[in-house]
Amino acid sequence: MNLKLIFRIFAGFGALFGLMGFAMPQAMAEGYGMAFNDDIKLVFQFTVMIQFMMVIIVWQLPDWLGDNLAKAGSTMVLVSLLPVAMNIYHVVTGALPASGAQIGESVMWIVFAGLFYTYSKK
Repeated sequence: MNLKLIFRIFAGFGALFGLMGFAMPQAMAEGYGMAFNDDIKLVFQFTVMIQFMMVIIVWQLPDWLGDNLAKAGSTMVLVSLLPVAMNIYHVVTGALPASGAQIGESVMWIVFAGLFYTYSKK
């Protein structure tokens, strides 16, 4: 495995989550303990658009940076941990209940943070 592959896998997961948010926003919202309505559907659509924008950027970073890709790796550690921090915040403040989807997602982001850290140091 190498850093370029980790960036591409990260982008692939982002695309998968984006497609899921586009195809089945109600199931995603309910998986996180949120009520679904037309207003939330609009927010999901904007969020999915932003998700796909990020996917395109992350996918292109290895081509743009080439041998300097490790410089972006440390930033991607932070980017990977932002959703974890947000999930913890939501649970601590009572905005959302802890759920299996939330815990599973957080574990995945922590694994990515570890991979970005490890392969950026090589």
